[in-house]
Amino acid sequence: MKIPNWRKKILKFTVTLMFFVMAIGVIVIWTLHEGGGEIMKEDGVFTFDIDELDLFLNLKESENPMKVSLGGTDFKTIVKETSVNDKCDNPSHKYCYVLADGTTLNMQSSQMFGVQCYHVNWKNFTSFIPEDCIDLNHGYWYGLVNNQNPSKNTWPIQNMQLSKQSILSGYNKGFGDVYEFYWLSSTGTSFYIKGDVAIQLSFNQSNSNKFCISPISRENYNFLEYAICQGPSMKMAHQGTSKAFGLQLDLSLNNTDLQWILDFIWDTQSLGIGDKDDLIDFIANATSSNNLSCNLLEIPLRFESYFGDFKISSDISQSALQDLKNLKCNLLYNVFPVSSFESSNFISGIRSNLFVENLFSDATYLLKYKNTQCAVWDLWKSNVTQFLVEELSKLVGQFNIKKFSLLNVPSVDTLDKNWPSRTKDSVYKKWLGMLGNLTSWPVFQETTFRTQNIPSALEILFKQVPNEKNASQLCLSNNIPNILTLSLYGYPLLVSALDLSSMDNIAEPEILIRWLQISTFIPVMKVPVAAFIRNPKILKYASNEILSLHRSVFSEIDLSKFLQTSDEPLIRPVWWIAPQDQKTFTIADQFLVGDDHLVTPILCSGQRTRDIYLPRTADKSVWQYHFRNGTIRNFAAGGWLRKFRVDKFEIPYFTRKVVLPISDEK
Repeated sequence: MKIPNWRKKILKFTVTLMFFVMAIGVIVIWTLHEGGGEIMKEDGVFTFDIDELDLFLNLKESENPMKVSLGGTDFKTIVKETSVNDKCDNPSHKYCYVLADGTTLNMQSSQMFGVQCYHVNWKNFTSFIPEDCIDLNHGYWYGLVNNQNPSKNTWPIQNMQLSKQSILSGYNKGFGDVYEFYWLSSTGTSFYIKGDVAIQLSFNQSNSNKFCISPISRENYNFLEYAICQGPSMKMAHQGTSKAFGLQLDLSLNNTDLQWILDFIWDTQSLGIGDKDDLIDFIANATSSNNLSCNLLEIPLRFESYFGDFKISSDISQSALQDLKNLKCNLLYNVFPVSSFESSNFISGIRSNLFVENLFSDATYLLKYKNTQCAVWDLWKSNVTQFLVEELSKLVGQFNIKKFSLLNVPSVDTLDKNWPSRTKDSVYKKWLGMLGNLTSWPVFQETTFRTQNIPSALEILFKQVPNEKNASQLCLSNNIPNILTLSLYGYPLLVSALDLSSMDNIAEPEILIRWLQISTFIPVMKVPVAAFIRNPKILKYASNEILSLHRSVFSEIDLSKFLQTSDEPLIRPVWWIAPQDQKTFTIADQFLVGDDHLVTPILCSGQRTRDIYLPRTADKSVWQYHFRNGTIRNFAAGGWLRKFRVDKFEIPYFTRKVVLPISDEK
């Protein structure tokens, strides 16, 4: 049968087309094989590029993924020049790289508590130190705490430029007070460094728009392990990450007595021994004329002897402390985790081997602590704990001490390499466990590290500082970023204190008033006695209005019940109730207590107006402002109040009121 010419032409065209398609396919495959393109391996919301050693997080609302570059340029060169083992010994690991020098990189993914996490584990550094970097092109990031210098901190930390710095939790280490290695992004991404490790950290260094971490040195820290997680929203990502890594309260708080937070704690640190008569007169007047209690009074550091003596100065102990006891004052005693070389316990402590030893010699390890040479109590030895318990028990019985405050715990560098069990969190837990068993919980702390499961109260230190734009105007340091960050870290019991040391121990009256107003909404208020001695009229305002509202807010929340049942922070960023509103992501001078109290403080003396953002919630609600004269005014949610007036004695806060729809009853 003869085939028609038109069919021959069609057949010839089809064969030719198939040939070209096959040729192009071969070229593409060959190009990819030779490294001209990316070979990807999918893993849920994560994509790993085995060629470039880049981890991609595929964000739902963005076409461009978030990139995590692993190892740095040196590592990529080593991998290409070294045979790579992609067969993992541990079946749970997704990918493994074992280099010729023994360095390993293990990766695995997991889903827990509603978040998808990718775990990266570096071990056995020998020839190089890896540096992993995250792109900051997506969303806003939140993280660092700098309580000692709050002006260096921002919320979010997006505008912060931090050159490579060593970060290690502990006294005089790293960038401010580091309480957790945890960061959260508005994209619903969280980043958590596991283990107790010193790291080098940089953030947007030289406008690089990258967040990079690496171990400090391979000699002392030859591992780095972290998880990057993704949740459906920022709020859900935080809650899931908190549950996964223990950034939340433990049930040990159930039996904690919190009734004492409804009264002032008296801060006496600005007083000297010569002021003891003024202190007694002040407390007597406060308890009689102003109907206040001496619920808890901090023993002035000047009343104590040298670090490590665990004694009260003999020339005042029989007079001032006895008078305070007669005024029914419960006392708060500061505990130093070190012993000064001038302490009476120093020589005997060395002879009895009570201090941390320098592992490179037989000598006692010494460090500079608050400008004094000190030795560090070695709590891993049972005889040390026994000695400290005996000494502190004597104080409790003699001076009616009801609570302890643990001062800054130093980092002991020589222990990190040779004693891996002596981690920073275990140091704090040993101290808190010992002190908490001697008195009722919680224990007060200046700093801490991963002790969310132990009832403790952390201090937030406000300072009066010159206005950056007008040096003649005094302001409160904006510590709200630190408050919000610590709350996200899982520490609800924050203590508001006012540092007077930078201004010759004298508080400008309006700064004192503004500090009282913001402290109303922080669980614990530690009020400075020295400031009230000079401003007695403000004490009446504090007792009649500030303390009254403070009690009302935290009684309404029922703090004890909240701490037992809630997996949410007590003090919350504004975006917590308006996660879809991007305007809330950068608000650093407002905060929420629960979902219903919006605090909008004034921070500068002489300031009478400020801009306030009222977030819109899922339910239909309004924000009510309570004026000092008793008037209540409703404001619509979801917008700015520009130049809102706040008079000197007004307490600037709003309460959320749900507006119920009018029913059509007949």
